Amino acid sequence: MDSLSELIRLVTKKRVKKVELFDENSRNKSSNYFKLFDGIHSQKYHSDADAAKDIYACDPSEKKYLILKTRLKQKLLNTLFFLDLDDENTPQYQSALYDCNKALYCAKVLLMNGSKKIAIPAVEKTLKRAQEFQLTDIELECAKILRSHYSASNQYKEFLIYRDIADQTEQRLHAENLSDRYYQELVAMYAKSKANRAKVRRLSERYFKALQEDFKKYNSVRLSLNYFKIKTMFHQFSDDYTSAIEITEAAENYVKSNPKFHPASRLEDLAIQKMNFFLHLKNFEVGEVYAKKNSGIFEEASSNWYNFQEYYFLLAMHTAQYMKAAEIFQHVVEQSNFRLLSEVKKERWKTFQAYLHYIYKTTKLREIRPVIQNAKTNFRLNDFLSEKPSFAKERRGLNIATLTVQILFLLEKLEVDKVNESVHAIEKYCRRYPKKDINFRSECFIGMLANMSKEGFRFYQTRKSSEKLYEEMLSVHMEYHGGNRALEVLPYEVMWDIVLDKLKTYKYG
Repeated sequence: MDSLSELIRLVTKKRVKKVELFDENSRNKSSNYFKLFDGIHSQKYHSDADAAKDIYACDPSEKKYLILKTRLKQKLLNTLFFLDLDDENTPQYQSALYDCNKALYCAKVLLMNGSKKIAIPAVEKTLKRAQEFQLTDIELECAKILRSHYSASNQYKEFLIYRDIADQTEQRLHAENLSDRYYQELVAMYAKSKANRAKVRRLSERYFKALQEDFKKYNSVRLSLNYFKIKTMFHQFSDDYTSAIEITEAAENYVKSNPKFHPASRLEDLAIQKMNFFLHLKNFEVGEVYAKKNSGIFEEASSNWYNFQEYYFLLAMHTAQYMKAAEIFQHVVEQSNFRLLSEVKKERWKTFQAYLHYIYKTTKLREIRPVIQNAKTNFRLNDFLSEKPSFAKERRGLNIATLTVQILFLLEKLEVDKVNESVHAIEKYCRRYPKKDINFRSECFIGMLANMSKEGFRFYQTRKSSEKLYEEMLSVHMEYHGGNRALEVLPYEVMWDIVLDKLKTYKYG
């Protein structure tokens, strides 16, 4: 009764007169608030102009529309304090983080208003929940509040307990924050320029070694995940993909042994990363076993499932498992939601389809044809071969892959004038001063195609003039992280052998 009396006194004295929350299930669906909410939620309104015209028949700059927007925003912000995160799709960790933040906020408000009798038990309860879910920053804040309280109330034994908890938690938080900073710095450095690869490799080695003692000392999910990521990055950028796979497996085991701290997507991300490493190792046998073993991790036709299948497809292509690649392609495009993928993702699969058509036409694998004939991609080979993609840096990898397969088809027909046109289009993706970064291999290959054109498609002259470029290309490993950057549907070495064989036929066959 004392606690309720204290709360009633505080709330009646200081609460705002009206708390505005938003409830989409409210009966008042004729209100302008609901019209604006529902119009945005249902995508009826695509702009402020649409909403203002429909609700008030006015310009979006008019005061009444601006007030409506502001008040709806405030209602929604107020409603953030009453979210229900207790569902099977929300990790326990995330639900605990939300509850602890809310409980700590309430306790602080009570302390500001002198209600220690209610606040302190609430802080103690929040501390226990924070410790259970390794919410280190909340744990430290609770310990500092309790340390201060028991110091002021002359309870020395309790003061010592929370003093020690605060000291230990502060050290752990420092280690976690340091691991965050290290990982974020590496990501930012590599994102700034792929030419920083060697620097990132050196730093990642230094950083994961600096974190080793803390990794062993503290039971911290946040620190452990950063440690695994940084160590994986070091092996990856050292082109040691076997060791990168071992660290990824250690991270998988860690996640599986601590399920309440992780969303389901974390294992999916690790599986995608691992399949990428199999691709770089060109290890189809082990990659195929892994794909079959981990098929249950993904919800079929989910976004991560499609990402995983791209790596699986490329692994099959890079290891000359062309029939398997065709089967993976067929399985992907037959998904009912394939049409709903972004245009750029669908274009990637159409480009994959073009390469499979080329494999079918240049090998004796006739079984491929019925597997890759699929109307869902709206693929027409003649249309694909005749359309030259417009120059775009952000589509660099995809456009180079498209132009390359077009050149391969044109060489099959020995249409040298059209080959020259395609070579001219692909040359735009070469820098004046290439660096040994993620794009270097493609630039070497483009340079060799340009040599072919300049040498008049003569086999010996083309091979000789391209020897140096070919050796430089071999000195740099493929580096592909998904999307369109540095995309090699077939290895450039394989495609160059195909080109030279065709030139030999052209002049000397």
